[in-house]
Amino acid sequence: MKSPSVESTRAVPVRRRIESVLRGFRAGVRSGARICLAAGVPAGVRAPASACVGSACVASVCVLALALSGASCQKQSGTKIVFWQFWSADVINPIIAQFEKANPGITVEMQQLTWQNGFEKIVAAVSSGTQPDLCELGSTWVPKFAADGVLADLTSDVADMRDDYLFWDSCTLNDTVFGIPWVAGTRALFYNKELFAKAGLDPEKPPKTWAELSACAKKIHASAAGVYGFGLNTGERYILFKKFMPLAWGNGGAVLTADMRRPALYSVQNIQALDFYRSLKPYSLVEKQDVLDMAFKQGKLGMMISGGWNLSTVPSDAPQLKFGVALVPRPAAGRGSHASFAGSEILVTFAKSKHKAEALKLARFLVSRDNVIALSRAAKSVQPALRGAEDDPYYETHPLERTFVIQLKTAVAPPAHPKWVEIEDEIDAAVEEVLYDRKASGEALLDAHKKIEDIISRP
Repeated sequence: MKSPSVESTRAVPVRRRIESVLRGFRAGVRSGARICLAAGVPAGVRAPASACVGSACVASVCVLALALSGASCQKQSGTKIVFWQFWSADVINPIIAQFEKANPGITVEMQQLTWQNGFEKIVAAVSSGTQPDLCELGSTWVPKFAADGVLADLTSDVADMRDDYLFWDSCTLNDTVFGIPWVAGTRALFYNKELFAKAGLDPEKPPKTWAELSACAKKIHASAAGVYGFGLNTGERYILFKKFMPLAWGNGGAVLTADMRRPALYSVQNIQALDFYRSLKPYSLVEKQDVLDMAFKQGKLGMMISGGWNLSTVPSDAPQLKFGVALVPRPAAGRGSHASFAGSEILVTFAKSKHKAEALKLARFLVSRDNVIALSRAAKSVQPALRGAEDDPYYETHPLERTFVIQLKTAVAPPAHPKWVEIEDEIDAAVEEVLYDRKASGEALLDAHKKIEDIISRP
């Protein structure tokens, strides 16, 4: 832009008009009328005052530039990547802000999805060609999108990361890697220490086997009216399977064969697990997860298998409640394992992404050790999909959260089958049939086995 000292005399009237506009601009700023000019402010973050100006300012800046230099207003250079994810602003925005600060040429436009309709929204975006550059997917969704050919092949891009993270099977199909494990969620045994003591049980010794779990549930249920020994889930999609299959996996059971070509649900191991699950009903509250969580907070439930979200909600809603967290009990001492459900959140980019390199740069930043632990600490409902996370100083001083990290070591992820959602529905239905005494365990699992066989065989 030329210096005002060399302006021609014909520019004086223009200068006066500019000064008039600027006076209006300053008044507009004082009045609070603002629009954001700062590119890359993350969704949900209020831009600083220095980044926002009165609407008249936009015109004045352009007039000033045109009058004094002949230049027009230019858009800020750089790359904008679109990121769809499920975390609230207070959890994710600080990490995104750090990324933008470290990468000044990249801005991130975020959109928060919900688990209620996120899957459908992503499907619609892929169908219309409006998919984001980077997207968070639930691990059970990845196989479908991978099988449909819409995800980018990341096999070579993540080769150097394989030894440092868990749950690669959840984002791998036919030996091709389609995502990066970010965080994981599992289930553990929550138990009320006060109810243990009232029932004559040692509050520092939670049950480690099926027999101990049953005995504890029976004693707690008998200790007082309106108190239940255990919480059994029912009536919810995506929930029931996660409570029954840990017992089956711990007993050596499976849903599909190793090659995922045939069902394996009808087995002695799975029948034994479902028989045991059903045997807890006389001492249990049979309800949906949110009802079980509330009963636990109210001191009416002795034990339940539930998720890490309770590590923040229980102290907040019931600060006086004394509770502990333990591994899911194994079938017997020296037999089976402390298995649980493992669900992970996977970062993927799409085959048609316009900014794959920048999206992968953001993905690597998000899963880096410090950032993934920071997110997990803030959320508490998830754990890092990171090997050795239990040795981090934070988890060393937070034993309840550390139990979840340790539980991940023996947790099992559902098979990465493109039709998993349909398969899971059949397992849920079979377990409900048994819980409501409509079928015996063997009959229910055999019927589900046959239906799963039909699902797998369909093109």
